[in-house]
Amino acid sequence: MLRKAEFSFRTLNEIKGLTALLADLSCKPEKVATGLSELLLNSVEHGNLGISYQEKTELVSQGRWRQEIESRLYQPEYEDKFVHVKVFREPSRTTFTIKDQGKGFDSSSFLTFSPERATDLHGRGIALSRMLSFDSLEYLGNGNQVIASVNSASNLPS
Repeated sequence: MLRKAEFSFRTLNEIKGLTALLADLSCKPEKVATGLSELLLNSVEHGNLGISYQEKTELVSQGRWRQEIESRLYQPEYEDKFVHVKVFREPSRTTFTIKDQGKGFDSSSFLTFSPERATDLHGRGIALSRMLSFDSLEYLGNGNQVIASVNSASNLPS
């Protein structure tokens, strides 16, 4: 019966519950959940908190990734930033629009798997989301907004 809904969040802890709720609104929750989780995580860490690819590489290798995110969430320049998610359900498709309050990025090099990043500890979430979770995935404007859709009669892998 739900046709559309809007949510706002800002922390990693909120992502898990929101991912489950949003995925359940689609026709393929088990497939959509992984992609949604990746996109929501990116919107917090890279979008709102401004953690660069290189910074994340260093933080992950030092085991300080989560600690840095938790720290930045309460710094004055980040504490009022939220990610906004809209879901729109139609009989034939469910569409998720995710928008963060960051500066954005050039998504083109992340939409497919890159040999340059093959050995990195991260950097494949967007490509995985596009390939496995959604029938369409498109970044808009400066890259701080993504629209991901899944069709009801989707041919996504089971």
